[in-house]
Amino acid sequence: MNSLKFSQRGVSLLEILIALALSIIIILAMLRAFVTTGKVTAESSLGAKVDSSMMLGFIAADRILQGMGFGLTNTNAGYGTNFQVLDQDGTAVNLDSTSKKATGKFLVWKFSDTHCQALQSHSNGLYFYGKNTGYSCSSLAKPADTLAKELLIQIESALGTSGISNSTNKIGEINIEVQEISGCLPFGVKNSSSSGGKYQVALTAKTYAASSATSAKTISNVTCLFNFK
Repeated sequence: MNSLKFSQRGVSLLEILIALALSIIIILAMLRAFVTTGKVTAESSLGAKVDSSMMLGFIAADRILQGMGFGLTNTNAGYGTNFQVLDQDGTAVNLDSTSKKATGKFLVWKFSDTHCQALQSHSNGLYFYGKNTGYSCSSLAKPADTLAKELLIQIESALGTSGISNSTNKIGEINIEVQEISGCLPFGVKNSSSSGGKYQVALTAKTYAASSATSAKTISNVTCLFNFK
């Protein structure tokens, strides 16, 4: 009886190495996709948190600004006397002769004859000085850093360290602007018998939502200073 002989060829070492190399490439690609997805998720969460803080802070700031001038005896003396925009160094910013606007990092106003309140745009967010009763002041100067202050808007430091905010898009930057106008009315007020306010304050911020590495979307909140005529 003839015996059957079968030839069997094994897997070569080269084929094993190629298979291992392909497996490693696939695993690395999957890990990269996982890390990228995690990074995008973390950035989106951080950006949404900052944007939410901006919106809530603007609402709080609007309520504060609506009370500017209440209780003062001479509200006809407006910009430069009862309130003033200052730059980062504390230098007073005059209203532009054409646009009637003044933009800076501080807004200081008289709360009474002897006390002031202030808003400050900082890299950490938006600060409010002099909550409730104001702080002692003799002029509309930059408030001291040692004064008690409340953080209305918090800008996370990770926004910059993660690269979300950069020198081009400046996401998280907040500016304070005062404009002299004619007869503004508070939000929701119509057909007022009064002549309206003479000034308005615009808070603007560069948000994460709908922004890119080169440009940022800006949101703003405008408050009529109804007490100043």
